[in-house]
Amino acid sequence: MTITRRGLLAAPALLAVPARAQAWPDRPVRILVPYTPGAFNDTLARLVGERMGEALGQIGVVENRPGASGSLAIAATAQATDHHTIAIANTANLTMNPFLFSNTGYDPVKDIAPLCVTARLMNCLAVRTESGIGSLAELIERAKSQPGRMSFASSGAGSSPHLAAELFRARAGLELVHVPYRGSAPGVADLIGGRVDMTVDNLPNVLPNIQGGRLRALAVTGSERDPALPDVPTFAEAGLPGYEVYVWFGFIGSASMPQAVRDRLSAAISGIVQAAETAEKIRRAGATVWVQDQQQMAALIRSDLEKWGGVIRAANLRIE
Repeated sequence: MTITRRGLLAAPALLAVPARAQAWPDRPVRILVPYTPGAFNDTLARLVGERMGEALGQIGVVENRPGASGSLAIAATAQATDHHTIAIANTANLTMNPFLFSNTGYDPVKDIAPLCVTARLMNCLAVRTESGIGSLAELIERAKSQPGRMSFASSGAGSSPHLAAELFRARAGLELVHVPYRGSAPGVADLIGGRVDMTVDNLPNVLPNIQGGRLRALAVTGSERDPALPDVPTFAEAGLPGYEVYVWFGFIGSASMPQAVRDRLSAAISGIVQAAETAEKIRRAGATVWVQDQQQMAALIRSDLEKWGGVIRAANLRIE
């Protein structure tokens, strides 16, 4: 058998292909955060980034990319072709924004690769302690007795707390006035001050004021009670069955990302958040570890697109 010079040159090149494929990651993994530092998305991304070097041999570098209600970072990830860029996404920017904005820059089904869901938190319906309202039934009764007069605060038009409140309003058959704020803190302050009547907000945002006695929690939006508020019923327990809302947080890559890379990232991130130390930090931040794999995350995105698309269309919401 004769081996040509051309064959000798080609053989090492062929052997080198698997080696290069196995070398991923060959540089730090960039983790885009759709919001400013301090939000839970940012906290979770940094917890994962800190441990990524142990799991993958390359560190995770967090880059905050706020803008367009969280869509900017997701669009940048969807368009990335380097296979070293991922983002932390949530319910809002993957399953609500596509119905609120005419062009987010990405299709949440076609343009992104779901890697894994890592955590979720529930919302809480709260009123001012001095309001005299002691239960969800009493709130609904008062709101129905004065249609269009009671108001609710949200952290912004089209935010997940806003849409959670819209879903409550629709399920309970109420006429409520929406008062949007730039973030949760000013809305909570106005609720305490009596300028709005209620809020349905992420539990970590209202928990300190509930524990401090300034707000009263009437119901939580999960399927089970939250350990931080064991005496507060779920909406189903309080008389509104079928109402359940979680805000979930997961990691995504570009649809162009090879399956082998997706699998490594999914396994690494899932392992990091389930480690006892990280899970405890997530719990202290007001959320719980909730791991869903690539296929489960894809199914979750599809089901939430259907759910929130209906809520947004019914409320005739649009943000330009």
